[in-house]
Amino acid sequence: MIVTYPSPKAILFDWDNTLMDTTPILYKAYCVLQAHYGLPEYSMEEYQKLTGLSLRETFPDLFGDKWEEAKQVYLDAYREHHLTMLTPFDKAREVVELAFQKTGCVGIVSNKTSSILRAEIDHLGWSSYFYSVVGAGDAERDKPAADPVFKALEGTGIAYENGKLSAPVWFVGDGDADMECARVSGCLRVRMAKENKDGSDVLTIKNCEELLSVLYSCD
Repeated sequence: MIVTYPSPKAILFDWDNTLMDTTPILYKAYCVLQAHYGLPEYSMEEYQKLTGLSLRETFPDLFGDKWEEAKQVYLDAYREHHLTMLTPFDKAREVVELAFQKTGCVGIVSNKTSSILRAEIDHLGWSSYFYSVVGAGDAERDKPAADPVFKALEGTGIAYENGKLSAPVWFVGDGDADMECARVSGCLRVRMAKENKDGSDVLTIKNCEELLSVLYSCD
């Protein structure tokens, strides 16, 4: 942790690999997709290079005019296991609870298909914590565009003016798309990573337990 941010009036979280350890589920579904099309199976490391953007951003390049068919194959494979394999990171629930207590305005901004995202939140019993949930397709553009953040903040009284938000909003995520979305929407960037990837102007935390400590220190 290098920078100090003002206490947040709202906190937005990414979902996959920020609050949820979903890489094993996502990878399993992608392997089913590759097998369906007779493609060589990616290693976990190769797969992880693809993640972060929404399916409507990545699949047209990967599957051409069959991308919508491929999307359905992938989503069907993902839905088969996602609720039984869904695993929050250690202290993730405590982080969300404390964020809610501190701000009363907590949201999810994810590039996961919206219906699946909401099903996972409902399955965990976390829906009451979130003022807003924005998944892929809910805004005109997905992350890294600013649109999902602005949609998540609708009705909060927090406005985007002259290149910044009218109150401090933290955006917590693990990926480059998260950090770019936060930057262009005027949020304060909080990267969840083992080491600092962004320089001194981004708060880097290793995990939810460390974020919990940071939130406890806020006024």
